[in-house]
Amino acid sequence: MCSEKSTYGFLSPQPYMENAINDMRERIQVEVVEAKTWEDSEIDAIASDCRSKGVKSVGGFAQKDAFHHILINEKLGNNVPGRIAFLYCMNKYLMRTLEDNPFYFDSIDPLKESDDEIVGKIKEWPFMLKNTSLSLGRGIFKIKDEEQLRSVLKSYREDEELQKLISFQYDSYLKGVDRSQLPENIPPFIAEHMVDMNVAIEYCYEGYITPSGEVVHYALTEEVYFSNHQALGYVTPPISISAEMAEKIEAWMNRYMGKMADLGYRNQFFNVEFWIMPGGSIALTEINPRAAHSYHYNYLYSFGSSLYEDNFKLAAGEEVPANTPWKKWRNQDNFKFTLIVLITAKQTGKVSDILDYEYVEHLEKNEGILIRHNRQRDDSLEEKDMTAAGVMLMQMWIVGDTREDVIRKEHEVRRKIYRHVQTDAQYPEYWDV
Repeated sequence: MCSEKSTYGFLSPQPYMENAINDMRERIQVEVVEAKTWEDSEIDAIASDCRSKGVKSVGGFAQKDAFHHILINEKLGNNVPGRIAFLYCMNKYLMRTLEDNPFYFDSIDPLKESDDEIVGKIKEWPFMLKNTSLSLGRGIFKIKDEEQLRSVLKSYREDEELQKLISFQYDSYLKGVDRSQLPENIPPFIAEHMVDMNVAIEYCYEGYITPSGEVVHYALTEEVYFSNHQALGYVTPPISISAEMAEKIEAWMNRYMGKMADLGYRNQFFNVEFWIMPGGSIALTEINPRAAHSYHYNYLYSFGSSLYEDNFKLAAGEEVPANTPWKKWRNQDNFKFTLIVLITAKQTGKVSDILDYEYVEHLEKNEGILIRHNRQRDDSLEEKDMTAAGVMLMQMWIVGDTREDVIRKEHEVRRKIYRHVQTDAQYPEYWDV
């Protein structure tokens, strides 16, 4: 007799996740859960609806879902990360204070410090200035000189709506928390060392912490950049890591995330971005208090592991498969390489005038390549849409038996998908066959 399937709630799934949800429904029941606010009344209603449907836990995989994950699971009686630990994950300054040997950084508070005081404390020029609570690349500046710094500080002081938003977020995160237990300094900005992306390689690590505080290594992905620092893609497993460095990463994660566990980060996945610097040292980029949703397919295609299901099970207090993608990679089990190819644009105009959609349809329908459409073919890009890296148009997942397979395919896709040759992005030396 077949046992009844367990039921879990998926917070705000995106359209490209449909294949993953359909696959999971062969083994579990998946209920879509939409949460818009952090109001008690809405969270209570969602939790009540989940209980009526037998939902054991919910999982959130985007930054906007991270706090809903905590609030709803807590109402369902599940073990969740503590609020102070969550605060550390949501503040780029606080998270860096937990590093053993961090590079230069300092707190910046434009509402409490004058321009002259801030200028006087900067020890490195140029440097990175980051809003500590914004995500998705917002509020990040490469500061070259005093004039630019003063301009950014002025803009923040005049942006009362942003100040209110940040205050609202922190008040929500810390509702019911004894304020005497908080760190004294929770600044809105951090100044930190500017990393040379031509000599440092960035990685994205996935792990989780058990209810007892054990750090479990789940997976590692390498981030590949063009020589102009524009992102090229994300490859799993990494192609530039030795066995010795893998052991070093394990030890670093055990120390760093062990401190997060001591702060109360338990029974939840986390996603850590870090650089490996020249000489082999490790430097934190940032931590996200959730799993990274787009890497689900990397782990599924490369190792047969289901990141989403493992998140649901952990949140529900159930056993997560011990043979993680990390272990399969470290043991050199049979695996494939999966690359998320990032397709961006730096010019304005209609998206279909930038990309060849006949080729896009060929990739989807004839080659079976999964594509996440960040922008639609009829969208028009304007100057206000542009960032330093351009505008993300789509992401696609390509799979190969070897690193050379995915490199060759990436070159082919990028050569054919654009209607006009992209001349400003040069490949790094190692991204060739």
